[in-house]
Amino acid sequence: MGATTLYRRLLAIATVLALVVVVLGAYVRLSAAGLSCPDWPGCYGQLTVAAALAHATQIESQFPNTPLQPDKALKEMVHRYAAGTLGLLICAVALLAWRGGRGVLLPLLLIMLVVFQALLGMWTVTLSLKPLVVTGHLIGGMSVLALLWWLWLDAQPDTRTGAKGLRPFAMAGLLLLAVQIVLGGWTSSHYAGMACAGFPTCNGAWWPLVDFTAGFGERPLNGAGLVAIHWVHRLGAVTVALYLGWLAWRSHHAAPPIRQIGTALALLLSLQFILGIANVLTGLPLPLAAAHNAVAALLLLALITLIQRLATRRGESS
Repeated sequence: MGATTLYRRLLAIATVLALVVVVLGAYVRLSAAGLSCPDWPGCYGQLTVAAALAHATQIESQFPNTPLQPDKALKEMVHRYAAGTLGLLICAVALLAWRGGRGVLLPLLLIMLVVFQALLGMWTVTLSLKPLVVTGHLIGGMSVLALLWWLWLDAQPDTRTGAKGLRPFAMAGLLLLAVQIVLGGWTSSHYAGMACAGFPTCNGAWWPLVDFTAGFGERPLNGAGLVAIHWVHRLGAVTVALYLGWLAWRSHHAAPPIRQIGTALALLLSLQFILGIANVLTGLPLPLAAAHNAVAALLLLALITLIQRLATRRGESS
């Protein structure tokens, strides 16, 4: 196997694993398993849940306020194992990129992100799921996924179209989606997913009682603050849906490769909007909530693909 083939395959595996880690993180958080292991990087001082169970008596005395829940602890540890494996894969990718003369800036940035993600993972536990840290952990995971996908696209034979006219609009769409993902993380980390009952109204009102200072500022969080968080996320969803819907429509008037990405973008956008509504109407069931997170990641990858395909061809002047 040549170095180029190995590089591409490792990037593909790392990208898929990064998506799995992002979804697993959401699953762990939504199933209230984020603090099921009160220490880091192990679980109750052990490397496995089975080892922790074998020391159950000792654990009860050391952690009297945090009883061992094997099912939840296993979810958390699987997420940690997957994240650790991803970190090793990224180190291998960075080494191959350096040895192959592919540039080191993005691989180095990836390694820095992985280190920061590990710190955020530790702080998530030691700071008892502080919303700012949990949201930052989500942003970091999505950033790692996005960079890996960009590197994988860039490692393929040149499929750029040079159709630069649409590229600024695609980059604006990426920015809007990034803000919406942050709002989604803020909503999830505050468990505000059900703060608004009903759809399209919120608690029976078209403009509910909200407290933005409590939701996003210094005032202590209250019920109206939770509604503010959820309501802003809903408004953001409508804004992103309208803009990305328009972008997908515009993409259908471009070259065939761009048209295909536009179709994928439209399908993912529709699915995400349906999942958002379904989560509210069905009480935020875990599978639907995790799927909502996964489709947000896929939307991110679709936009990155669109931006990369719209770039200037290699060897052409900008």
